Amino acid sequence: MSASHGYNPLSVLLHWFTVLWFCIMWPAGVLISQWNSAPDFVYDLHVTVGVCGAAIILFRVFNRVGRGFAAANPAHATWERHLARTVQWVFLAALTIAIATGLLKAFMGGGSQYFLWGSELPRLGRLGDLSDGVDLIHRICSFILFLAVILHIAGALKHSLLQKDGTLMRILKPASPGK
Repeated sequence: MSASHGYNPLSVLLHWFTVLWFCIMWPAGVLISQWNSAPDFVYDLHVTVGVCGAAIILFRVFNRVGRGFAAANPAHATWERHLARTVQWVFLAALTIAIATGLLKAFMGGGSQYFLWGSELPRLGRLGDLSDGVDLIHRICSFILFLAVILHIAGALKHSLLQKDGTLMRILKPASPGK
C-alpha cells in the first residue's frame, strides 16, 4: 500500500483521540438520557470531557475536511467506496452538530452544569424556547453518530477479518506523506 493511501501521524492521533472521547461521551450520554436520577458524576463527566475535547474534535473535523480523505482502495467495490465515504461524511456532520448542540446546552442551558467536578460553567445566555429543539437535535445527531460509528467499525472489521486487505492498517500505521 502506498503512502498516499494512508493517513499522516496527526490524523491517526486525532482519530484515536476521537475514539477515546466517543467511548466516554456515548455511554455517559446514554446514562443521562435513560436514568432520570443519574449521579452527578455522570453529568460532570459528560460535560467535562465534552467541553475539554470539543476544540480538539472540531479541529479534527476541519482538518479532515481541509485535507480530504485518503484515497479509497481501488480494489474495493464501487458500492463499498461510496458507502465508506458517505459514512465518513455523515460521521463528521453528526459529530460537529452533536458537539455544537452539546456546547449550547452546556453554556446556555437551564440547569447547572458542572465542569471539572465542582466549577460551574459560565452562562453565556439562555436558550429559552430553543432548549427543547437543541436537545432534540443533540439526541438525533448523537444517535446518527452512533450508527455511523457502528457502520465504520463493521466496515473496518470486514476488511480486516474477512478480506484481510490492509485497510485497517491505514489508521493503525501512519503514512508519510498521508492525508
